Amino acid sequence: MHKQLLFLSAFLAVGATAQAQWVNQPVTNSTPDHVNLAISAVDANVAWTTVAGGEEFYSQLFSRTINGGTTWTTTAIPGLTPNDLVTGIYAQSATTAWVTVAADFVGPGRILRTTDGGANWVTQTTATQFAGNNSFPTVVRFFDALNGVAVGNPNNGRFEIYTTTNAGATWTTIPAANAPQAQGVEDLVPGIPVIAQAGNSIWVGTDEGRILRSTDRGLTWTVAATGLEFLEAVAFRDALNGLALDEDGNYVRTTDGGATWARISPTGPVHTIGLDNVPGTRTYVSTGFGAYGPGSSYSTDDGQTWVAIESTVNHVLVDFVSPSVGWSGGLRVDANGDADGGNGMNKYTGITLATNAALAARLGISAFPNPAPDGRFLVRAAGLKAATPARVLDGLGRTVLAQTWTSPALAPLALDLSQQTAGVYVLELTTPDGLVRQKLVVR
Repeated sequence: MHKQLLFLSAFLAVGATAQAQWVNQPVTNSTPDHVNLAISAVDANVAWTTVAGGEEFYSQLFSRTINGGTTWTTTAIPGLTPNDLVTGIYAQSATTAWVTVAADFVGPGRILRTTDGGANWVTQTTATQFAGNNSFPTVVRFFDALNGVAVGNPNNGRFEIYTTTNAGATWTTIPAANAPQAQGVEDLVPGIPVIAQAGNSIWVGTDEGRILRSTDRGLTWTVAATGLEFLEAVAFRDALNGLALDEDGNYVRTTDGGATWARISPTGPVHTIGLDNVPGTRTYVSTGFGAYGPGSSYSTDDGQTWVAIESTVNHVLVDFVSPSVGWSGGLRVDANGDADGGNGMNKYTGITLATNAALAARLGISAFPNPAPDGRFLVRAAGLKAATPARVLDGLGRTVLAQTWTSPALAPLALDLSQQTAGVYVLELTTPDGLVRQKLVVR
């Protein structure tokens, strides 16, 4: 049995000490075996999830928070037939989201949209779409408010793919020649979203270890073998660089947008259940639970080396919205380390202090005074020669100050946070060699 059937940043501080905090957030689901599985997080306040029913990946339920997870509500999607099951979710805001629905995995499938927080849902596809014996939608993603793509299992030998330019009011099939051809009985990975996005590019995994890739918002596609068997997760930090993971814990890496993949042998406490990139950074996060290794870890060198965030929390899938906010599905495990029901959601509320400690040391980055009683800092970096964009983030990942450090090697960067409340902030420097973060404490 596949591992999926059983379950069912970050974050290097000054001095190379991992600092992070996962806070468990209760979710009132219908039964104790329900697990919040696929996550679509919008920002520090808003996130939606699918709800897995015990050993079944699918149900007719979704969960949502609009207050950072202080409260979560779980609701059944109205109007579904007894055979309808939610296979995927994508949220755009606190009010607007899409779900993909399969009629017990024997077409027709549907795409539904809500604009009122899930109280009402409207079917956007027609009866002839996703109507094949095998095809049903499992992926819906948007690149902006209007342009999106939906992907389903093969129909007549090719993966069934539609695009929209009007927020899903109409979905148009792509030309058959543009759709990837399946190999044998190849399908999309069932149950869990093996999907990544970066700009106009999207990657979708299959159960034969292949990656479907589009660089033009789903209009045309290429396919590449990863060398893995049954894919479990894929994540990209930009249009070229990504990681993929299979159910046996094997990792591969690409540097050419997914055209080719190479096996890597990670060191450190890498996990083998959830995988995500922290938006806007080079950082990846991995998560795990129970017999597969509880805890979470991060990598800033494209998956080669991993550093522990913690090793006690049981996580399913993970989704980050910023360096300081992310969610994972919580899980209870039994004495054997197997899944034994849901445990709400876990929210990461730590502060990312640096994404590359070695680079920070080489550039000689320092801030004084730190802590600053009046909120005013002088930052120096003797090894930083070029003009450098700088911004300061608060604990929710929001930008509170942005400026350009014009002559780093000649003059310190003066930061004035005197109008901000006392607390911990992050200075983010975008250097030619990578992203560096420095903790700032305002007293």
